[in-house]
Amino acid sequence: MTELNPAPGSQRATRVRSDASLHDLLCERLWRSGIDVSEVSLTVREGAVTLEGAIGTRADRARIEDAIDHIPGVRAVENRVRVAPDRTGAGR
Repeated sequence: MTELNPAPGSQRATRVRSDASLHDLLCERLWRSGIDVSEVSLTVREGAVTLEGAIGTRADRARIEDAIDHIPGVRAVENRVRVAPDRTGAGR
């Protein structure tokens, strides 16, 4: 996990992507990943992302975290997604 800490007082420190715009960008990134994330939700608070819900495989669980981990503005990712192969919508 990469922590992004701009120098205190720097111009970049004050120009941080808003949580709302980061949320929209992350949702788009997950949608474009090709993974069925229909049962995954995410929240963003001060750049810290929390993923919750269910996904079909362990590999997909790791892939959704990898898909968003290195996006500028993401300070940390907490992946609470559980693997549930028999969840509704699996295999679509």
